[in-house]
Amino acid sequence: MKSLLIFILMSVAAAGAAQTVNTVPSSVITSDSTYWMISTVSTMGYVNTTPGAYYNTYKSGGGMIVKFKFRENNRFEFQLYVQVNTYGIENETWTQIEGTVEFKKDEKGQQVFTTKAEKGVYRINKNGAVSSRAVTGSELKSQHSNTYLWERTTLADDPKNVYLLMVDLDAHPEADINNPKTIDPSWVSKFHIPAS
Repeated sequence: MKSLLIFILMSVAAAGAAQTVNTVPSSVITSDSTYWMISTVSTMGYVNTTPGAYYNTYKSGGGMIVKFKFRENNRFEFQLYVQVNTYGIENETWTQIEGTVEFKKDEKGQQVFTTKAEKGVYRINKNGAVSSRAVTGSELKSQHSNTYLWERTTLADDPKNVYLLMVDLDAHPEADINNPKTIDPSWVSKFHIPAS
């Protein structure tokens, strides 16, 4: 009897270990070629009037591209590219963060997800001087591990595209989707899936 009980317990434990828990909703997982993205790199530009090899060349004035990707097995990737070009000054920064993510409902019944950043890198190109460094553990915890209110939706003025709306609850804990007056529109990050 004891042998049978041990066998059953071992079988149950092995079956439980073999199951992969995926709390990332399938509705927010994109394919390997797409991300939820904000893209605001400016089409406006300037002509370089600084004497030298790049005199009279045209460049974008700058902007940013933000990408958020959710993967199976509770993983996320975050990427931020910022470009700032003014007369004689050219700056580019790149942030890449990876870690785990947990989707659940909070005490108000809202859909939230919490990121726990595990590793990352910062890269900077300032007037051609390139530097790179790993994101420190304290930065991963304080700046890149957050809880967000989220909703996947279509918008009335753009019904053909799918959007991911997010509010950082660490910065705005009073946000309540059941009471729209508690959410300032400037707090909402609006990501979309780029057309393939």
